Amino acid sequence: MSGATLSVKIEDLGAQEAIERLAERTSELTPAMKIVGEIVRASVIKNFESGGRPPWKPLKAISYHLGYTMGRKRKPFTKQGKFTEGFRRYLAGKKILIGQGFAGGLLGSINSRAYPDRAEVGTPKIYGAIHQFGGQAGRGKKVNIPARPYLMVQDEDWPEIRTAIQKYLTRG
Repeated sequence: MSGATLSVKIEDLGAQEAIERLAERTSELTPAMKIVGEIVRASVIKNFESGGRPPWKPLKAISYHLGYTMGRKRKPFTKQGKFTEGFRRYLAGKKILIGQGFAGGLLGSINSRAYPDRAEVGTPKIYGAIHQFGGQAGRGKKVNIPARPYLMVQDEDWPEIRTAIQKYLTRG
């Protein structure tokens, strides 16, 4: 190093102990990463509940129609061409990427894992990737599914993540 240098040796026992605790904590961040993972997981769930942040591209009308009629003898339209009351109720409760029994679907499969140096949030569902990134799907890859990125950390999450890490590192 060129120029002037000041070398500092810490001889204060309390300061030395604090540095040792900090060094110990930074070598094993799994507890902090577990908290970070849960913060991000909660944010991902909000992404689903909000229909995307930013908003996802809406489903096509045919998707709603097929979802309502597939395998059932239900008609979405009256003879006058208006929505039936049942189809209206179906549409009112419909959210993109959230099925009726969400616990077994994509939303219900979102999990987090903590490691000493990182947190991972994701899904074991194979079809999770097509919804995250978009692409061709279905028989013969004839259906284009737009990207609806749900695995996103929002700007509003970073202060909470920073606070969680700071609390972990400075805890007595």
